[in-house]
Amino acid sequence: MHWVRRILLLVLIAVLVVSTHLFVRDNEQTVDLDFLGFRVEAVEVWLVLLGSFVAGLVLASVVAVFRGAKLRMVARRYRKAARDLSTEVHELRNLPLAPHAVEPGEDEPQRAPGDGLERGG
Repeated sequence: MHWVRRILLLVLIAVLVVSTHLFVRDNEQTVDLDFLGFRVEAVEVWLVLLGSFVAGLVLASVVAVFRGAKLRMVARRYRKAARDLSTEVHELRNLPLAPHAVEPGEDEPQRAPGDGLERGG
């Protein structure tokens, strides 16, 4: 199975080399570039295409990095809020359920029958 991967990798590299050679051979015409105040004369078309591809790749990468950074900051903010809310829930679990907690050593206050605070049995 390992040799199949190696053969596929070699075929992929060979296809890439041949297609690159054909691309350069078929796009050897020269063009003149006028762009924002500078002029470049006699540039081969394949170089112009390669330059535009690289420029698009760099621009897309910069946008992706900024978007990823923004998403990471939002995720961090949400994780922090969830951690704070979890801490608050744990603190609320430790609160007594009765409205009047009896201190140790004190007698339990007398309640009238039917006030809803007697213990069920």
